Amino acid sequence: MRKLSILGSTGSIGTSALEVVDAHSDRLTVVALAAGRNIELLQAQCEKYRPRMVSVLSGADAVVLKRQLSYSPEIWSGQEGLLACATYSEADTVLAAVVGSAGVVSTEAALRLGKRVCQANKESLVIAGDLMKVALAEGGGELLPVDSEHAALHQLLADRPSKIVRDVRITASGGPFRDWPIERIVVATREEALNHPTWKMGAKITVDSATMMNKGLEVIEASVLFGFNADQIHVTIHPQSQIHAMVGFTDGTYQLQASTNDMKLPIQYALLYPMRMEGPVPIYDWDITRSWTFEPPDNAKFPCLGLAYHALRCGGTAPTILNATNEEAVASFLEGRIGLWDIHACIYHGLETLATVPATNLEVVLETDKVAREIAKKWIGAHERYNNQSIEIP
Repeated sequence: MRKLSILGSTGSIGTSALEVVDAHSDRLTVVALAAGRNIELLQAQCEKYRPRMVSVLSGADAVVLKRQLSYSPEIWSGQEGLLACATYSEADTVLAAVVGSAGVVSTEAALRLGKRVCQANKESLVIAGDLMKVALAEGGGELLPVDSEHAALHQLLADRPSKIVRDVRITASGGPFRDWPIERIVVATREEALNHPTWKMGAKITVDSATMMNKGLEVIEASVLFGFNADQIHVTIHPQSQIHAMVGFTDGTYQLQASTNDMKLPIQYALLYPMRMEGPVPIYDWDITRSWTFEPPDNAKFPCLGLAYHALRCGGTAPTILNATNEEAVASFLEGRIGLWDIHACIYHGLETLATVPATNLEVVLETDKVAREIAKKWIGAHERYNNQSIEIP
């Protein structure tokens, strides 16, 4: 029986993970839940799964939850609570599904304790990848990817020797703007950016998909997880989102991984690995007539992807700067303070302004994250001018 601590239980990954738990209640049990502000949903989850440790974002919400629950778990709040759930002694498996850089410390701590970490929080690997690998090696646990693309690569690469692998490809749907001319993308609205054609996700990751920064972060994540350099990792646009990754071998052949586009599949893969079992997702039906299409990404329309490759090649704290400035820019876009096209300009400014240094420890990474956010906020304050007027394309 795997004992789970789910960090981010009320988000899309967390709720999908609980559906997997329901389908495999003889093999999976929940011992800790950490969430943000959705107290109503968290309360329902607590009553159903009865975790012995719970964490919420604020102390005030912790008081409310304690008063409303019909039983008495340990209740924590804030970063301290997230860390407590990640390191809870009764949990042997941690699903890290907190959005953004907030999950870095808790993920590193879980790895250092030798737990199985099922990683849905790609930002932790992006901004502190080398440190996560050190924690994994010292803890002796497991790090299994939950992103559909990286779960596919994990299956395709298996124990194959690296010398026979030429390159890898991760797919992208292309988001809502794949077929749009650049002139329309420049003035795209919040509602248009959130209208993803394939996946149902939270607002931040949906905007990242619209700018293709999400795929850029996944390129960096693939480098951390599998040891490939920037020139070995490619992105292929595949609007149907049913081929998730491809591996190219030295003899010129490729192997591809296909499945229904449902996040419960990679979640179940990570939680139950190495077992494969039926779950809450229907088996892929090969008797349905369908077409798959593939095309290269348009770097002019999606400059965030190029910035991610640049950060990967720079190394050190460059991915930290990339992620921090992107998070600030996306949050401001969602608030209506800047336009979609301003997101990559803000990131570029951060990468140009803040020097890259070796990411020697978490303190360096977290300080870089803090300074990069300050730089981004100043840039956003100076460019807070988006009100549907015409914007020049750089």
